[in-house]
Amino acid sequence: MASFFDPGHGFLSSADEIAVALLALVFFVVVGSVAEYLGDAKGGMVLGALVGYVAVLLYWAPPVFANEWHYALVAAVPVAVLVYFYRGRRDRS
Repeated sequence: MASFFDPGHGFLSSADEIAVALLALVFFVVVGSVAEYLGDAKGGMVLGALVGYVAVLLYWAPPVFANEWHYALVAAVPVAVLVYFYRGRRDRS
């Protein structure tokens, strides 16, 4: 059984894992920013974008990227939480 710290088996240890997570992070931050701008920042738009992102990965991305779909979750959860707690800040200033 491969160790967690072996190359290719650790957290974000390969280029495809990093690409999926980084693209997801940028995409979710943009979606969260748009949600805040529209006044609908409850985290739901980011979670909806996660479903769409994973669907695109699984159906249209090459298998090497589709197998790393779970890194989109790693990127979406903190962004959804930040968007949820940030909501309405521009109105309070």
